[in-house]
Amino acid sequence: MGITPEELRKMGAAYPLSHPARASIIKLLKKEGKAYIAQLAEELGLSERLISFHLSVLSSGGFVESEYGLSNPGKNPPRVVRYYHLTEKVDETLREFLAALT
Repeated sequence: MGITPEELRKMGAAYPLSHPARASIIKLLKKEGKAYIAQLAEELGLSERLISFHLSVLSSGGFVESEYGLSNPGKNPPRVVRYYHLTEKVDETLREFLAALT
């Protein structure tokens, strides 16, 4: 009982999600809904540069999208930041990965 090429493709699609930093980013975005780079860096104890790199990998794979908004809207002065949020592709890819294993 081997793995078919289609099952292998589905499992390979989950590869970008397998890095510990990216998995942590996904977990945090699932919990918070959206966050900007400085928030993710502070919460995860990683540099903003590293967070930015991993977000670019996730973005190029279609796992995250971004939009601009204001940070700390009640405080002066608010800053324009880029908020990241997960796409449905994360759950779809993980579902396909698990289905390929059964």
